[in-house]
Amino acid sequence: MKQSQTPTRPQADRRFYKWTLRIAASVGIACIVILFVQDPIFHFGFFDRTSLSFIDRAFEKRGSLPYAKDSLEVIIVSISEFSETTVPDRYPFPRSYYARAIRNLNRAGAKVIGIDLTFEQPDQNGPHHDDELFKTIQQYKNVVVAGKTDFRNDDAVTNRADENFHSIFYAADSAVGSVFVPNDVDGIYRRYMPFAKVPNQERYIPSFAFSLFNKALHLPSTTFAKNTEDEFIVGDHHIPKYDDVSMLINYHGQAGKTFKVFDIVNILDDSDFQTIEERELNTSINVFDDPDIGLINDGIFKDKIVLIGPYFSESKDLFNVSVSEKGLSDRNLMYGVELHANALQTLIHQNYLYKFSGWKESLLIMLLSMFTFSLVTWLKLFKTQYAFIIEIVAIIIVAGMIDGVLSISYYTFAKHNLVFPVVSPIAAIILNYIGSAVYQYLTERKQKTMIKGMFSQYLNPSVVNELIAHPEKLRLGGEKKELTVFFSDIASFTNFSEKLDAVDLVHILNEYLTGMTDIILKNDGTLDKYVGDAIMAVWGAPMGLPNNALSACRAAIQMQEKIKEITLGWEKEGKPKLIVRMGLNTDFMVVGNVGGSSRFDYTVIGDAVNLGSRMEGANKTYGTRIMISERTRNLVKDEFLCRELDYLIVKGKTQPIRVFELIADMKNSISDDIKELVEIYNLGLLLYRNREFKKAIEEFQFALKINPDDGPSQLYLLRSQAYSKKPPPKDWNGVFELKTK
Repeated sequence: MKQSQTPTRPQADRRFYKWTLRIAASVGIACIVILFVQDPIFHFGFFDRTSLSFIDRAFEKRGSLPYAKDSLEVIIVSISEFSETTVPDRYPFPRSYYARAIRNLNRAGAKVIGIDLTFEQPDQNGPHHDDELFKTIQQYKNVVVAGKTDFRNDDAVTNRADENFHSIFYAADSAVGSVFVPNDVDGIYRRYMPFAKVPNQERYIPSFAFSLFNKALHLPSTTFAKNTEDEFIVGDHHIPKYDDVSMLINYHGQAGKTFKVFDIVNILDDSDFQTIEERELNTSINVFDDPDIGLINDGIFKDKIVLIGPYFSESKDLFNVSVSEKGLSDRNLMYGVELHANALQTLIHQNYLYKFSGWKESLLIMLLSMFTFSLVTWLKLFKTQYAFIIEIVAIIIVAGMIDGVLSISYYTFAKHNLVFPVVSPIAAIILNYIGSAVYQYLTERKQKTMIKGMFSQYLNPSVVNELIAHPEKLRLGGEKKELTVFFSDIASFTNFSEKLDAVDLVHILNEYLTGMTDIILKNDGTLDKYVGDAIMAVWGAPMGLPNNALSACRAAIQMQEKIKEITLGWEKEGKPKLIVRMGLNTDFMVVGNVGGSSRFDYTVIGDAVNLGSRMEGANKTYGTRIMISERTRNLVKDEFLCRELDYLIVKGKTQPIRVFELIADMKNSISDDIKELVEIYNLGLLLYRNREFKKAIEEFQFALKINPDDGPSQLYLLRSQAYSKKPPPKDWNGVFELKTK
């Protein structure tokens, strides 16, 4: 049983430093999100439209509120195109019409009446119409008419000297409501202001819905909402703020489908009023007060708040709002009188929309940032030969977190009237995912740079000796020779290195690289370079060898044996398992000093070199350790046990090559199991290429009984099974194209 080791003080300090660095990075990203999304210092407005659009999306997800029209306290009386064609006078109607409507609605028991029309100038039909409406308003004292203000941004300040707010009926009851509604940056009307302010004075006029609310609560007409830090207060009603000057309208449903709507003609048509239809038919209909069918008898308007306003497109009283027909976001127009009705109904029901507070949003961003950064960084510590799987898992988790934020947002909106922030949490999640990737990249790059810098000072003695004997080789240039190039790389080095701190990492890499280098030099190879954990070597230069492929293959076999020896020691110490892949290619390549005039390296270049590198990487596909080219195999086949792997087209090439696995040195003892496995595998490969896939399956299965971990047999078993179900085309030649390096 392995004993746990207590971290030394330097190790603990380094771990604490890494932890602190990750937390600092995530907090830094969170601060950036807060700065640009919440705009605590400057208003950047980069995400305003996006943030607001999620409010509209929440309305769409929630749908209409579950209230029957009869249960709503607000009723709309519309002035429509039908109205204009039914009453004797054209629009704008004589103001005595509105006086009649007020009287009739009061007869029907209406609690409050609002007229969403401004009366700035005397009636063009004669002063007696104005007098009649003025006296009616004075008489009932439950009427609010629309007022206007001259605006300066969202403060909606007034600047009229006579302070009648563009209504000649202000003096009748002082019951005038400002009909100004602020829109957002995207032109959508979501907010409602409770009042407007008289410039240079601490005097206010309530907005239209709030003025009607005053009447409903039996408050004085001039009462305006008290403005506190977080809410507006009207009587004993506390209305949460959305911003400094407005609340959010909780739209009850789609335009035209939420409130009961009656045409004004039906309200005017009493026994003393004659419509065009009645005149033409020479009969009385009296929709409003007929003893049998009159609206007054139904109790429809009893204790209701009735809003009178334009309901035809030519009135230009249409607003883009948050609610629309399902699936048709462009159909979101609502008449102004219905917009005011929604604001008023929000006040009456007290089902206010609450905004997530700024400090809570900041805390949420901080927590999400630290969680996302830490989680993604932790995921990438897992060791696997398929690193892309970890990346896919990370992406799935991030996508799930984003979906979770959206789901929470829609749920809290529908069930708790809470406008949950969406953009800032999503931005925090995405940016921290990207930040963790950058952090991983920089960490790995730092490690690679550290390793390369420590070993770059060492030169291969054979190169030094050759240069001493032939100083002319210091000149740039080179020669073309048949050489054997060697590449090796530690599998999943990123995950491997994350398991260790810097001191342990350097120590074990020193041990590994020293062992590999000793074997290369012992077998007359030239160490070309270290690239992090990767090794590049060449046989046949600068000193020629009779059969450089034999020496290179012998070194590769010895290195794999040394790796097993190192791994056994590491496992006892609790260190990660070491897996190294190698690729060898023998061919003509250019060798010489390559670089600038002041700094150059003795190295090999050419397609043959690149092919050796590709074969090292191709081991991953076949589950092998050492892959060699056909030329290398032909030079060593009498002294080494090999088996063919594939007809392979490596990335960047168009012509296939035969590649082989280097298994063992025949000078050493080779077990009967290995020999039998190779024999069975070769038979299976022959059957596979002859398109006898079912027979090939049997052979590869038999091979896997000998060694269940045999990578090539596993691969060809899968291929054979696939082709047995869906055979390849007739011109199939067994070539496999490698898509990755």
